[in-house]
Amino acid sequence: MNEYIIKLIFKNKTPSRKSIGYLSAFTGALCNVFLFITKLIIGMAVNSISITADAFNNLSDLGTNFASFMGFKYADMPADKHHPFGHGRYEYISTLLISVIILFFSYELLHSSTGRILNPEPVKFEMAAVIILIISILVKLWMAFFNKKLNTLITSKNIDAVLLDSIADMLATFTVLLSFILSRYSILPFDGIAGILVALFIGYNGFSLMKDTVNSLIGTQPDEKLFTDIQDFILSFENIAGAHDLRIHDYGPETKLCTVHVEMSAQHSFVYAHTLIDSIENEIKDKYGIDLLIHVDPIDESCNATSFAKGKLEEILDKYDSIKGIHDFRVVNERGRKAVVFDMVVDDKMKPSDVEKMKEKIEMDFYKIDKSYKLVIKAEKESTFVEMK
Repeated sequence: MNEYIIKLIFKNKTPSRKSIGYLSAFTGALCNVFLFITKLIIGMAVNSISITADAFNNLSDLGTNFASFMGFKYADMPADKHHPFGHGRYEYISTLLISVIILFFSYELLHSSTGRILNPEPVKFEMAAVIILIISILVKLWMAFFNKKLNTLITSKNIDAVLLDSIADMLATFTVLLSFILSRYSILPFDGIAGILVALFIGYNGFSLMKDTVNSLIGTQPDEKLFTDIQDFILSFENIAGAHDLRIHDYGPETKLCTVHVEMSAQHSFVYAHTLIDSIENEIKDKYGIDLLIHVDPIDESCNATSFAKGKLEEILDKYDSIKGIHDFRVVNERGRKAVVFDMVVDDKMKPSDVEKMKEKIEMDFYKIDKSYKLVIKAEKESTFVEMK
């Protein structure tokens, strides 16, 4: 049914991310307005304060729909002078706002549910209230499934937040319905107990959503599969000897910039290297939709000094399990003395002080073999791109 509705609205055309986001926001707004009007009319007709209060709760849900709409609206704005990578992170900001609304709702539900347990009050059974609550649950359930279907098309944290909000409203309304039904058979505060459980569930998911969104805003490790796929794809090209320092920068769901260092033989011409790099960058763009910028590290295989130094150094480094690899290896002349320069990748658990001690020991072991070289070692952790100091 939901798939048919989506096809009918977009007339079998491929919808844009913004149009799907708009559909989610507008559908949610219409459903909330429908519930508000229906509950308000019935609540006033049967003189029920609880139904009338729940009506205004649905009216306040329009804030979530508005935040979602504005997030997709601003995220779709093109890049400009002050925002060269676009405005895609507005979608994350709106998601963060919705998660705050969800957490506030969780707190209010927890507070009111605790009050019902500490100060129980008899619940008056009203069939009209039961009917309207069932309608509300069904509408919110449909909204949840509809947003879940929309999110299979674009994978949006924003729609994830709207989906969670629908589930939260549905569960909260269910606790009210439960209290109405059980009030006929028992004086125990079932609604308060169920409300606390629902509030904790909503709060946990709201906090998880907030944490995930904040990570996207401040920067986090990219998806491991995407990271591995891109690296393996680059290494599949002929004459690419290695790839390292792969970094994926997230500027929004549809805007990602990737940088990487690749190792190539210094024997290749600049023209060949440039042509190959262009080809890799274009194919990554076509396959993953990511703008790739490649830096070439030349490997001088014909230099005897480089081959000798690298061979001896690898024998020393093999003794350390905490060293995960090296890259950017080169031998340069520094004030008349040969310097061996390289980056060393170490285990994430290593402390900076332990790394410094290990670097000193590596230098001492190497100087025992040849004192004519100077070692320049830069250490970086395995899962980060920041030099250890």
